[in-house]
Amino acid sequence: MNKFWILDRQTRGIIFFACGILLSIGACGILASHARLFSQKRDTAVMIGVQLPELKSIVSLLSASVEAERIFASQALTAREEQAAVYILTDSSPVPRTVKTLQEISTALGKDGHFSLEKLTFDPKPKDEGSFKTVMAHAVFRGSFQNMARILAVLGFGGDMMVRDTLSPVTQDTFLRQIEATAPLSLRHAEDFLYLDLMQYASDPDAREQRMLQDVPTSAVSDIRATLLQAGLGSVRSAFSGIAAGLFEKGLWPIPLMNVRSVERTGDLWAVEFVVFSR
Repeated sequence: MNKFWILDRQTRGIIFFACGILLSIGACGILASHARLFSQKRDTAVMIGVQLPELKSIVSLLSASVEAERIFASQALTAREEQAAVYILTDSSPVPRTVKTLQEISTALGKDGHFSLEKLTFDPKPKDEGSFKTVMAHAVFRGSFQNMARILAVLGFGGDMMVRDTLSPVTQDTFLRQIEATAPLSLRHAEDFLYLDLMQYASDPDAREQRMLQDVPTSAVSDIRATLLQAGLGSVRSAFSGIAAGLFEKGLWPIPLMNVRSVERTGDLWAVEFVVFSR
């Protein structure tokens, strides 16, 4: 006869009781695991339900911001194109504006008594080049080498209207990546800075840069400024120091598109021949 059944009734009862306890403990563990899993899923569902409207709002705001920036850039470029058609490559004669611009620059540089515009003449008839016209100009300046270099540098920025015009596309991308990496919320200010009128910047470059970099960590400001100065804004500062404010206030910038053909020096006199373009 099976040994199990030989055991007395009391022993068998103890064994069945122990097995029941073990099975109960196992069942409780399984139930607890299911309850914990259900609780986690419930909490996740509640969290998603709470965050989903907020995430939708963030996505909507980001989409609106991107669209607004696209529209802003498009409108800014359109406005600059219209400005270029009026001032840089004009339908009318560029001579009067060229005269006023050179007189203003010469006056600003001559405040120390070391520079002056002695003579300025233009050929009587413009030359038809097909899609554009040119008129030859002849100027004589009196002054130091440093001031003559300044006026040639200013003429070299002819056609530039915004800060971005003085920076290469690679530099602009590098600058925006630096801002995005260090202060993402300042990205819009950085983009606005690139579209800033060049004479507004040149009139007070420190203040314009400080305003744009006000929320950027101090540790990154020096590197960002160095990038901009080395890429072209350093030349803007040196060329327009003491000049920009007058050009901006009198509405003489942007200047007509010019191209210096020759410079000859005789003592402190500088004979400059240049071409002025129009449509």
